[in-house]
Amino acid sequence: MKRTIVLLLAAALLLAACSEKEKQKEGEGSEAPCSPAPAALASTPTLPPGFPSPAELKYTDSQVAGPSTIVQGYWDGDLEGAFEGFKDAFAGAGYTVTHDEKEADDAEVNFSGGNSTGQVKLVTECVGRTLVTITVRPG
Repeated sequence: MKRTIVLLLAAALLLAACSEKEKQKEGEGSEAPCSPAPAALASTPTLPPGFPSPAELKYTDSQVAGPSTIVQGYWDGDLEGAFEGFKDAFAGAGYTVTHDEKEADDAEVNFSGGNSTGQVKLVTECVGRTLVTITVRPG
């Protein structure tokens, strides 16, 4: 009887540990505290004319991929704040939000304006930081 209880308890602990690892692999471990933020670029990357750059946004990388420009960064704040912040910033800058979608741990805001189209992809990294990927294509 004791042996059965011990085996059941061990199985339950193993199952719980595996479940937690799966959550982290799926991006659901975003409730963890943030590690130090990556270094910000010394200057703002080249983006279309009038592209909004909210104060909460820090740029960390920029690269050209064919006709597209891909800019990486992070938002000092949660996913909801970043999602609403970009939508408001686009409207204030004369850009059009062509589509938006928000889920529990990620969101997208598609835009057009400044002779370009593109997408802002937002992913919760940890408590208080949202990863940002901006992809801009000539319009």
